[in-house]
Amino acid sequence: MYIDSYIIENLLINYIIISCTSILTKNFNTRVQKLLGAVLGAIYSVAYIFPNLEVLFTIPSKIIFIIIITLVSFKFNSKKEYIRILIMFYLVNIFISGSTYFIIYFTGISHLKISFLIACSYFSCKLLQYIYRDIKTIKHLKDFTKTITISLLNNNCNCEALLDSGNFLKDPISKNDVVIIKSSILTSLLPNLELNHDYKDISVINVDEIINDLDDELSARVRLIPYRHAGSNQANMILGFKADYLEIDEKKIRNIIIGVSDFKDEEYSAILNPSILS
Repeated sequence: MYIDSYIIENLLINYIIISCTSILTKNFNTRVQKLLGAVLGAIYSVAYIFPNLEVLFTIPSKIIFIIIITLVSFKFNSKKEYIRILIMFYLVNIFISGSTYFIIYFTGISHLKISFLIACSYFSCKLLQYIYRDIKTIKHLKDFTKTITISLLNNNCNCEALLDSGNFLKDPISKNDVVIIKSSILTSLLPNLELNHDYKDISVINVDEIINDLDDELSARVRLIPYRHAGSNQANMILGFKADYLEIDEKKIRNIIIGVSDFKDEEYSAILNPSILS
């Protein structure tokens, strides 16, 4: 394999590994950070070609390089969060490397192309995401309620949320997850906003009237979420707003839509799918 092909292969695979770690830990780093980490990993891999640099292949040197790459590639707010990212990065490396070699062994291909190796790494990354998501979902199902913080236009509100695996609502355009909240929570988030509407009977016409009563900043966040009740073929609509973020267990989750409803329950004020936590 030529040296340029070797570098490109390692660069792209490192980028996939860093991206996969970022997704699994919900650590949304920039492309520049991912690329810098991938470049460092590629530089380290090139050292294997030179036998006189064998000191770099000792266990202490490898640990130091992994720490440097993770420090460059990820954002973190505490030592605990960094250790979690570091462990996940190491496990992702093991899984993707192992599954890639398994695919190569299973297919029996002796002459490998860069595109095949990268495809194997990408497939392993996607497989790991699905496995990790299912494990996290099972873990979070042990707790049926969570205290969450909803932020909308820099206004925050705390409430109890029910974890309901039957809530599969997503924004049909952005595919963002939808968290159902009581209308009283919206009033707490936006106390100066007067919305006297029946949220059980939302239509395109109602939404148009609502938008006319909103300022430009809030109206730009309006979403209309279609849904059906179980056992019914009638399509309904939920009025939604794109939140700044949703905070659960001291972790901020972005790209969340809050759907407003008039459901009656004293024990909780929001309903979310456990998969949001994974």
